Amino acid sequence: MNKKKLIIYGNGHMAKMIYQFVKYDFDVVAFTVDRSCIGVENVEIKNIASLPLIPFDEIEQAFSPKQYYMLTAVGFVGMNNIREQKYLEAKAMGYRFVNYIHSSVIQHSCLTLGENNIILDHASIHPYTVIGNCNFISSNSNIGHGCSIGDNNWINAGVAVAGETRIKSHVFLGVNSSLGHGLLIESKTFVGANTQINRNTEFGNVFLSASGEKHRMASESFLRFSSAMKASPIKQKDD
Repeated sequence: MNKKKLIIYGNGHMAKMIYQFVKYDFDVVAFTVDRSCIGVENVEIKNIASLPLIPFDEIEQAFSPKQYYMLTAVGFVGMNNIREQKYLEAKAMGYRFVNYIHSSVIQHSCLTLGENNIILDHASIHPYTVIGNCNFISSNSNIGHGCSIGDNNWINAGVAVAGETRIKSHVFLGVNSSLGHGLLIESKTFVGANTQINRNTEFGNVFLSASGEKHRMASESFLRFSSAMKASPIKQKDD
């Protein structure tokens, strides 16, 4: 089977990581990024992973939109605005977009899916989920039944979204965060790592959980103390 010929937009850690996933399913031919992102100081960088890195304003001449597909692989800069902007610019050039879905992900027949989405390994997408365009869903995340996910959202590793929840657009969900059942998560909501949301949000809300507290003991002393506590019998008070 002939693989689709693919251009990856991006030249950072995200793009390099995504390449290692998609290279098994697509024939990746080049990377592209805005000329300003390459920078004068990096003018000597002509390739990534032995593939050409081409300024975005030259990509149409180098690889025709009639023959090549594109996938945007950038981070959540500006609450995912950059990914949306480059998607729209490339689409205006005539490029078509692929979805990358890892082979470990079950794609139910009742899943509705847009384009330019990245879904990494062992994500669980339950039946009757609707996913729009330009979303990033990381490893080991869980999207419950009947959820609706709009466009340009970033769902980090280990996120749990309960069923029938609606996530609008440009939402960021941090590592191991969780959303309750049937919620409405408004656009531009930022949910930090390990944070639980059990109510509807409003546009631009930020939710953060307290970070772990530093213990006064050093690690080895703490482990010895913990072991001693476990080994000590619990004394019962006399009646």
